[in-house]
Amino acid sequence: MNKLRDISAIGAKIRSIRKAQGVSQETLAGLAGTGQRYISELERGKETARIREMLKVLDALGAGLYIADQKEAVEWNPLTST
Repeated sequence: MNKLRDISAIGAKIRSIRKAQGVSQETLAGLAGTGQRYISELERGKETARIREMLKVLDALGAGLYIADQKEAVEWNPLTST
């Protein structure tokens, strides 16, 4: 698993997944319930990107957010976690 150290790297990874799936920014925005402008800003690493919306985008792509410490890796998505 590659470490993503900043919002730019996260945005680039989201762009990579979206393109690999052949999904346009507009289509992804519709699937995630957000705007195309947000998708564009997220993929460009704009630092004001909101985490909740980012998690919706990841969910729409069938992806998740993984947080790892030295002892274990933990998958966390507040949209589906109780």
